[in-house]
Amino acid sequence: MTLTRTRWVPIGLLVVVGIAAGMQFAKVAAVFLPVAAAFDAPETVAALFVSAPAVVGMVLGLTASVLAARIGFRRVIVGCLAIGAILSLVQSFLPPLPVFLGARVLEGIAHLGLVISCPVLIILLSAPRHVSLAMSLWGAFFGLAFAFAGWLAPIVEQAGGVGAVFLGHAILLAVLLAAVLLVLPHVPGEQPNREAHPEGFFRAHVDAYRSPRQFLPGVVFIFHTLMYVPLVTFVPLFADDASIAGVLLVWMPLVSIIGTIAAGFVGQYTTTPPVVLIVGYAGVAVLVIATWALLAVEIPILLVPLALMFFSGLIQGAAFGLIPSLSTDPTVTSRANGVLTQLGNLGSTVGPPLFASLIAGTGAAGFAPVMWLVVALCAGGGIMSAIALRLTGARPLRSAVPDKAG
Repeated sequence: MTLTRTRWVPIGLLVVVGIAAGMQFAKVAAVFLPVAAAFDAPETVAALFVSAPAVVGMVLGLTASVLAARIGFRRVIVGCLAIGAILSLVQSFLPPLPVFLGARVLEGIAHLGLVISCPVLIILLSAPRHVSLAMSLWGAFFGLAFAFAGWLAPIVEQAGGVGAVFLGHAILLAVLLAAVLLVLPHVPGEQPNREAHPEGFFRAHVDAYRSPRQFLPGVVFIFHTLMYVPLVTFVPLFADDASIAGVLLVWMPLVSIIGTIAAGFVGQYTTTPPVVLIVGYAGVAVLVIATWALLAVEIPILLVPLALMFFSGLIQGAAFGLIPSLSTDPTVTSRANGVLTQLGNLGSTVGPPLFASLIAGTGAAGFAPVMWLVVALCAGGGIMSAIALRLTGARPLRSAVPDKAG
């Protein structure tokens, strides 16, 4: 059943749920040093506190999407909010290190269920003319989570300690659980699919990676996630001026959020998500070369890296918008979200150490390996986006083609 009117209120609620899910990573990253100090852990061990939930996503991303379709997406959201709230409450007591780390790994289950199920319901709650726009709003959830956590978590930690940060997140998830039960409707098409029989781990992956409509959004996305965190982390280190470095650290992720939201408007009303992806990857490639050129002539970098992150944000938003462009069938979109989550977690995990190993020093010479790797990733992402454009059968201008429901 296709809606003729977009249900913006429940869609907004689902985006907030996504932000709370992103905070399952961001709440630790925002108070990283206090958390490490609370457990008297070296930074290398404390880094596991941040990345532990990603392990579940890398291994079970696709399998979880199959189970979510069988259980029902609304039920999964309700259950995962409850699980997340309980685990955050456990973490707020700062239990022994093995218990805390175990709770972080289990929290990955709650995170995975939310980021797979919420976008499926957003698609089902959107009229065809608003699907790309709604999905771009969803695509901003992770950046918004880090922005809000970076602002609020240090304040809460200063006032009540590290435990208060985790307690605050538990309360937020509990409030959202009540809101979902009260506000989120039962959506036609999201009911449990009893025909989605449980599949073996290997079989589920074979089926998904044989279907371009299921694997292409994830493949397009991994080229982005391999370089997003490294760019945000390492580009400011090449700024000679400490004040410019500080501005870049704050504003690079924020500008990427603006690009993510802009991708929805452009992909919905001007062109299509695959075209936005091609433009995004081309823009990042050109601007990373421009950043290297500025470093070579010792001109302070500021506006160029910010523009680069705007184009990076276009990629983020358009990758999520690509899913309903290829199919709006709930089972297919669920699996596509599972693949995207799986490959996104893989890229975010592999990218930072890969880039760190290539940085040879400071200035243009040290940045050159980073530049060439980014250009190579953009080439790969652009090629995959062109394949997606061909698969959608869409011309560049959306006005030239009718809206498609599936």
